[in-house]
Amino acid sequence: MTTANTPLTNTATPAQRPIALVAWGATEAILRHSQAALARIDVTQPQWWALNNIVRAEHGLTREEIRAVAVPYGMGSQVIVDAADALVHRGWLSIGANGRLTLTEPGRERLATAKDHMARVRTEFLGDITEEEYATAVSVLQRVTDNLAPRPL
Repeated sequence: MTTANTPLTNTATPAQRPIALVAWGATEAILRHSQAALARIDVTQPQWWALNNIVRAEHGLTREEIRAVAVPYGMGSQVIVDAADALVHRGWLSIGANGRLTLTEPGRERLATAKDHMARVRTEFLGDITEEEYATAVSVLQRVTDNLAPRPL
C-alpha cells in the first residue's frame, strides 16, 4: 500500500509504486512509440483506428457508424470521423453510393504496412516480457478497472 512516506521513484519496490503512475507512464511510452512508428509511414493513430475498424466491417462503415466507434484517450468521436475524411481525401477510402466507407487498394496497402509497423512496435515494447507476464499485467489492470467501475445503486 502506498503511503505519504512511500517514494514515487524507481527505487520503490513494485508494491510501493502507485499503479496509476506506472500505468500512466506505460500508456504514455506506448503511445509515444506507436505514434512515432505510424508517423514514419505518414499515418496518424486515429487513421490507423479508422482503417482497422472499416476493414473489419464486411461492407464497410457509414460516417455515423465510424462516429460510434469507441475512441480511447478522451479524444472524442469526431477525431475518427476526421481521420476517415482525411483518408478519403488521400484516396485510401472510398465512399460508395450507399454512403459506406471502404478501403481502396492503396488503403489496403497502407493498412498492411501499418500492421507490420505496429507488430514491430508490440515486439519492441514487450522486449523480454513473456506473453504470460503480459497477460497477467493486462488482467490485473482490467481487474483494477472493473473494481472501480461505477456500481448501480
